[in-house]
Amino acid sequence: MNEHVLETPAGARAFPISLSAMSALPVIAAAPVVGRRGVVAGVGREAAYVVDDGFVTVLTTAPPVLPNGAQVARLPPSGAEVVVGADEVWDPTLHILAGEGVAEGPQDLVDAVASRDPEAAAAVGARLIGRGPGLTPEGDDLLCGVAAVIAASRWPSGEAWLTALIGADLRRRTTALSATLLELAAHGMGPRPLQAWLAGDGSALARLEAIGHSTGRAIARGAMIALTNV
Repeated sequence: MNEHVLETPAGARAFPISLSAMSALPVIAAAPVVGRRGVVAGVGREAAYVVDDGFVTVLTTAPPVLPNGAQVARLPPSGAEVVVGADEVWDPTLHILAGEGVAEGPQDLVDAVASRDPEAAAAVGARLIGRGPGLTPEGDDLLCGVAAVIAASRWPSGEAWLTALIGADLRRRTTALSATLLELAAHGMGPRPLQAWLAGDGSALARLEAIGHSTGRAIARGAMIALTNV
């Protein structure tokens, strides 16, 4: 996902904006972002990024696709302080009812998932997190798909495995947006098309793979790796 580097503008003077007040249409927001207050640290052609203590909310004029997204009628300016309210809340929690595909990915990741070994998860997380360009490096996107499915599947040892995969110093190893998505994935939350695909909508896989330049394809690959071992 390449939209805008997340940097708070130097000397920017924040002012509070209620998303509900900004929008002539109902505000739709993912549950994890409702009530958050932060500063718009970057604005691209299609999205604005609000940072709240390292957590990034993605604002778009289309319905939210990411589990940290919210829809608004227009994007707020860079430097604005935003409070995320919602007229409609979308719960991005995944429920695995379907989903299948060919699991292709790095062998150490495949082995770590198959073995359910936290030490192997820690090693592959250390190697892949932060690997690749953009706001969400490809290695992170791959792990988002894996983590979201494993968290949703409720492995008996899943929490320890996911903690090892993510690591304790996540925000020093990758971007703020990517860290936010990885943390939500570790709680079983993911993009709307992934949620629909796992619920049995086969056509949603194409929508998932269309997210970003390579983000959606990597998330789908990670989800398939995890699905072969749940």
